[in-house]
Amino acid sequence: MNANAHQKSGPPSPDHKEAPAAMAVMMLILTPFMWAGHSVVGKTIAADIPLFSFVSFRWLVATFILLLFVGPSVWRQRWVLAKHWKFVMAAGLVGPALFPCFLYAGLATTTVTNTSIIQTSVPGLVPIFAWILVRDRVTLSQIGGIALSSIGVLVIISRGDPTTIADVEFVPGDLFILGGFTIWSVYTVIIRMKPSDLGTNAFLAASMFVGFLAVAPLWAWEYSQGITIPITTETTWAFGYIIIFPTLLSYYFYNRVVETLGPNKAGLSSHLVPPLGIILGVIFLDETLQLFHAVSFAIIIAGVALVIRGGRASKNQVLS
Repeated sequence: MNANAHQKSGPPSPDHKEAPAAMAVMMLILTPFMWAGHSVVGKTIAADIPLFSFVSFRWLVATFILLLFVGPSVWRQRWVLAKHWKFVMAAGLVGPALFPCFLYAGLATTTVTNTSIIQTSVPGLVPIFAWILVRDRVTLSQIGGIALSSIGVLVIISRGDPTTIADVEFVPGDLFILGGFTIWSVYTVIIRMKPSDLGTNAFLAASMFVGFLAVAPLWAWEYSQGITIPITTETTWAFGYIIIFPTLLSYYFYNRVVETLGPNKAGLSSHLVPPLGIILGVIFLDETLQLFHAVSFAIIIAGVALVIRGGRASKNQVLS
């Protein structure tokens, strides 16, 4: 695989069209809404379901549903997929396969709060991998925006009192969460390296199927040990939410955001998870919105605005 080859893979595919900037920003906001719910829902079932069975089953169902809508376009791109099989394999292994395995393994023993805290490392990790893999440069405005939004997240974590940050307790499962979001940062950059002739729909369907195939042998092993997914009302609702929102919609939205705004700006989605999670809590759990929440929202939004305005995305590069 050559990560330094510039993208010269033919004309853009029929469904390869960058989202308008305004739509990309809207997707940037909607995606962390789905992620905020994902951590909560994933936490409720992580300790009760077999890890590999769920991850493999998740991508099998997601691939099937996606193909119902975009099957013809994927079929038209079959030779393009074959040409870029190394890129598709790398993306499928990193994003759909490894990331959720680490995430659910961590959620089984850690808290949603710790997960949200660790997830905020993504905006800082993405520029590092973006520079290593695609030589994407970070502007001073982007660095300032990342730092500013990080302060906003710390305001939420500390509830307006910085001295309470030292009271946060971390557990071994947090290492899996950190590993997972490090992997997600790499996946963010890999998306940016997508060949121009490979459409988003074909790429998503193929990488999801790779995720299924990669974890399927471990699913078979769990099944041979008599470990199966419990079918209850709770797991059914959880599967439905995870497959529709954090899987199908958020992966599609996130891919389009990276294509349009670049990896460094897309990484800011993670800083939006804590405040949007609070909004969900106020709406659905009758939680109270406090003054420090409003302060943190303003700081985070200001930081995100700085990053979005701070420079243009680099040219795509591709694994070939």
